[in-house]
Formats: sequence, C-alpha cells, structure tokens
Amino acid sequence: MMLSAGISGTLRSTRRLHRMLIRRAASSSESSTTQSPNNIAEANSGLDHIVESVGTTSSDPSTQQRETSFAHLLRHSKFMQLGDFDGRIVSGKIVHRVCDDLYIDIGLKFNAVCKAPSVNSEKYVIGANVLVRLHDPELSERFLGARRDLTLLEADATLIRLYGAGSSSRKAARKGERLERRHEERSTSDGLGEGHEPASL
Repeated sequence: MMLSAGISGTLRSTRRLHRMLIRRAASSSESSTTQSPNNIAEANSGLDHIVESVGTTSSDPSTQQRETSFAHLLRHSKFMQLGDFDGRIVSGKIVHRVCDDLYIDIGLKFNAVCKAPSVNSEKYVIGANVLVRLHDPELSERFLGARRDLTLLEADATLIRLYGAGSSSRKAARKGERLERRHEERSTSDGLGEGHEPASL
C-alpha cells in the first residue's frame, strides 16, 4: 500500500516536471534569443528545485519541505565528511582474532586486519574498542598474469591503541579471560576418565 502510494506520487511529480520543461522550452523559443544572466540563473535555480523534488514521494508541499533528497543526505553524511581516507583516525571494534592478527570492524565494506602489539597483547580481545589509522578502504592488486584487479577483502589500516581504555576494554578483557578459562576447563574435562566428575561451569 505504501509502495504504490510512493510510486504514484513519483509518477505525478515526474509528469509535472515533464509538463514544466515543455512549457519552459516553448516559452524560451518564443522569447528573444538574448536573455539576461539573471533570467537564466532564475530559470536554472527553478529547474534545480523541480529536479530535486522529483525524488520525493508525496505531492503535498508541506511534506516535501520536511523530506530531504538522497543527494542532500549523502552530501551531509558522516561518510562524505570523512573525506580522503588516507591518514584518517577512526575507531573500530575487534570482531575476530587469529594468533596476532586482529580483525577490526571500522564500519566500512571490509574489516581492517592489523597485527596485535607485543606489549599488552592480552588486552586486545574480541569486543575491545581500538583506534586505527586508515590508509585504504579496500586493498586490491593486479597479480602476475591477471587482467583485472583482485580485492583482498580487507582494508589497510595501522593499529594505534586501545580506545576508551577504561571500563569497556576491561570488560572485554575479563570476558576474554572467562572464555579462555571455560575453554581450558572443557578441554581438561574431556580428557578425564569416566570415574571423574567434570568441573562445573
């Protein structure tokens, strides 16, 4: 129901735009070929306003003013405010760890893969918030003999430090320690004979 109302509203605004363009073209051909720059600027600004209103779904002018276009939302989004990726410092969350490799979710298409530092390596556990310096949102390379670039499915970043080194990283470290203890208890209980009771979790 909402979809059909949105489609019909879009069709109405497209028809209205089409009619206005035809009227403007007809009136401009009837008028003299020399126009002042002010008239051209006014016509262009009016046309821009009409084109931006095509994307709105409602024909009510009061709701059109409240709704914003996709172009406006994209222009004012955090993604566009980030600008050039190279050298930007962003926060991320560790979502996976394999030995010394930390997979950090930074909110982009791919996770960043960084090496855990040798000092305080035990604090970099799953769920900890970290600061990273972003270099490239998507690593891709043309390998020998390949005709197109292949993506490595990861972002290029450098780990800086733990972010919010207070309670959140301590909680994550405690959670990681509990998980390790449970895993050790399970592995030792599996190795016990049938006569022994396994330790309670």
